[in-house]
Amino acid sequence: MNRLLAAAPLLLVLPAATSSLPIQPGKWQSIVTITDMQSPRMPRGVGAAMRAHPTTVTACVTAVQAANGPRAVLQGSNGKCRYTSFNATGGRLSSVMVCAFASGTMTVTSNGGYTATTMDVSGSSVSTGRMQMTSKTHTSARRLGGC
Repeated sequence: MNRLLAAAPLLLVLPAATSSLPIQPGKWQSIVTITDMQSPRMPRGVGAAMRAHPTTVTACVTAVQAANGPRAVLQGSNGKCRYTSFNATGGRLSSVMVCAFASGTMTVTSNGGYTATTMDVSGSSVSTGRMQMTSKTHTSARRLGGC
């Protein structure tokens, strides 16, 4: 769950392409900024440290991955996650993904805009169970060129 929680802001950005979300395959760079993080079990200062250091991720999105779109995210979750809603039309994106783990659940809500070569998405997540946590993120992504 920890790895998926850390990747939650990226889940919808890099591979999210369908016929209604036509991003171009190629090398994409995403910058994820945590704007808020709260957890009763988080050591003091960890949330502030995470907010102070945006994460930059670069990945190659193949034509096959672009064609599979959000389904690729679900395949990578080993059956633990599912979309309860996903809509991408007219340059706007909104989705809700729910993941169920032995230790709790995580719900990730994302809203933003996109073009074929850029995305700008705000997200929030709520985790229950052993890893109780809430977070808010902002992800900015852009296509850099070919892989």
